[in-house]
Amino acid sequence: MGPGRQVLVVLIILCAPLTSGLACAAGGEDSAKALEEDSISKGIQATIEDAKALATAPLRMDRYDALALGGAMTVVGGFFAADHGIRDLVQRNTTAKGWDVADGFNTFGSAGVLLGLNAGLIAIGVAKQSYGGSSHLKDAGLISLEAELFAVAATAALKELTGRATPDKRQGTTHFRPFSGLDTSFPSAHAAASFAVATVFAERFEPPVAWLAYGLASAVAVSRVYTDKHFASDVVAGGLIGWGLGKFLSRQHGADPSEWQVRPVAMEHGRGGGLMVGKQF
Repeated sequence: MGPGRQVLVVLIILCAPLTSGLACAAGGEDSAKALEEDSISKGIQATIEDAKALATAPLRMDRYDALALGGAMTVVGGFFAADHGIRDLVQRNTTAKGWDVADGFNTFGSAGVLLGLNAGLIAIGVAKQSYGGSSHLKDAGLISLEAELFAVAATAALKELTGRATPDKRQGTTHFRPFSGLDTSFPSAHAAASFAVATVFAERFEPPVAWLAYGLASAVAVSRVYTDKHFASDVVAGGLIGWGLGKFLSRQHGADPSEWQVRPVAMEHGRGGGLMVGKQF
């Protein structure tokens, strides 16, 4: 897409119907329907553009990128070799209170909770900007949301391809059955999504935010091992995937905050209004 072309990322329609009856989830008129269709089309287009950039990224790798990739694979391989010993060590030292704490982090790192967190931050950022504040929080929330979605999609694909049994199935560390569903172990979607979100905020805010973000993501990853949902190599691989996606997308959308725009949208006949959040690429 050329400069100056709007790509709609989020559309929030706040309906204010003037009549009772069948209400207006999206305004109930042709203009609202057209606006929804346009937002969906442009949102899909933006996602496709980023997906293409990710898919072709290996073609643009330099020797430092290759070394980093090789190092990441070596780290995951090292943890894979140590999975059995790490699992035994952790499970011998778990406590009921530890499980309760870990379950809390498991919930926090779920895709639904992170989605809600991103949506809330975007809303706060939009409100802040509407009162003359910076768009920094809004921008971070939008990019973080996209990073999370890509992380979930990437881990889902790898889960299908590898089909590694989760540790609580008691089938060992080398039981692989490709295309056996998404309830598999490698890699951890919780770790990937958490680190994707954490990395975007770490890239865009001062160190205290980065420490908190990475600390929470690490707690989520550790909780997956503690509750016997994943092997150590699963969460390390997931964390690296999320970190890489967060870095890539944050830099991909590293334009000036002013390029993110929030515009009011009014429906015909005063039936409703809303906000259009978009970005120029």
